[in-house]
Amino acid sequence: MSATSASSEIRVLRAENVGLGADRMADALARAFERWRDRNYARRRDAIAAIADLAGYSVAMLENSIDALLKPFTSDALKAMAARVSADNRDGKPKTVGFIAAGNVVGAGIHEIAIALIAGARVLIKTASAEPIFLAEFARTLDEIDREAGTRVEVFNWGRRRTDLTDELIAKCERVVAYGDDATIASLRPRSDVIGFGSRVSAALIDASCIDGVAELLARDVALFEQLGCLSLHQVFVVSPDVSAARDLAIRMSAALERIGDSMLPARIPLRDAAEIRGVRERARWRAIAGDPVELFEGPGFEWTVVFEAKADSFKVSPGFRTVHVTAVSDLAEFRESIGNMSRRIEAMAVAGDDCEIETRAMGIPYVCAPGEMQSPPLDWRHGGGEFLDVMVGPR
Repeated sequence: MSATSASSEIRVLRAENVGLGADRMADALARAFERWRDRNYARRRDAIAAIADLAGYSVAMLENSIDALLKPFTSDALKAMAARVSADNRDGKPKTVGFIAAGNVVGAGIHEIAIALIAGARVLIKTASAEPIFLAEFARTLDEIDREAGTRVEVFNWGRRRTDLTDELIAKCERVVAYGDDATIASLRPRSDVIGFGSRVSAALIDASCIDGVAELLARDVALFEQLGCLSLHQVFVVSPDVSAARDLAIRMSAALERIGDSMLPARIPLRDAAEIRGVRERARWRAIAGDPVELFEGPGFEWTVVFEAKADSFKVSPGFRTVHVTAVSDLAEFRESIGNMSRRIEAMAVAGDDCEIETRAMGIPYVCAPGEMQSPPLDWRHGGGEFLDVMVGPR
């Protein structure tokens, strides 16, 4: 493995002809993930401190977020993926896969990177200028554990303006995976060899009979990664003919977010995002003044914001940084109506209640989970609908 800044040429990997078996790569990755799950591991500790300083995040928030991110990467899960890869005898799988990482969420893309490596691909990673640390440091750990496994990975970093280097990366790879906003993905989409993960959102669907005990878990789903990723919780729908159940959950989540702020200090919020949060709050205030059934709960500064709505009208996309809507729906039909076409952009749904789970699975949501587990999708999560997973290991 090597990590480098922008250069005039993206090097071909040193181990061009090294072919590791899926089992050996899975074992090397398992040992690397085991190290990174240890909060006392020096490389992880130093990386988190550097990321916190660069991005203005609290160390405690990053510790908890990375714990959640790495939770699914167990030895058993990685071995199961190796077995699945070994059973897939299709020809034509890409032998070199490039990754264009986004900087909004630390470690975003680690699922696809692990799958590509187990499937026998060489991996080129272009990290984001906003977050060039985590993936490079993880690759160094892999290199220390198994030198031949480490030679399957190269990590680069350059700014967005160096489109010549991005074009060179794409040219050297049989398949490219790109993360970022919709505009970034659209600029790359004309190429048939690019799989894009654009702007996605997540939500929760909670039956009123299940609200006891979920507020703290949902608040955690809001706070991790400062609510900036595709698995971050934007809106909670509470199913009940009585709107007081949703208001009760909004109040409980407000208290939970306040408590979480004591142990995971809020981030330094960029001015543009602070302006958007102010907009959410002011719209809620004016709606309440106009007589709409809306209530605002807010922490000091912009530390957290909860907007309760007694009537659903549309899906609310949060500006992030612990800003969430809690909305009452009388039944699942009203929930479907309020989601509308946004269902195609929902990546994950936290659910409580059997009917809620049946409903969301029928919608084809890629990841359905319990509250508190939104940042820990399994290794074989069908991210973005599963296109990359199917390319690398075949459909089930």
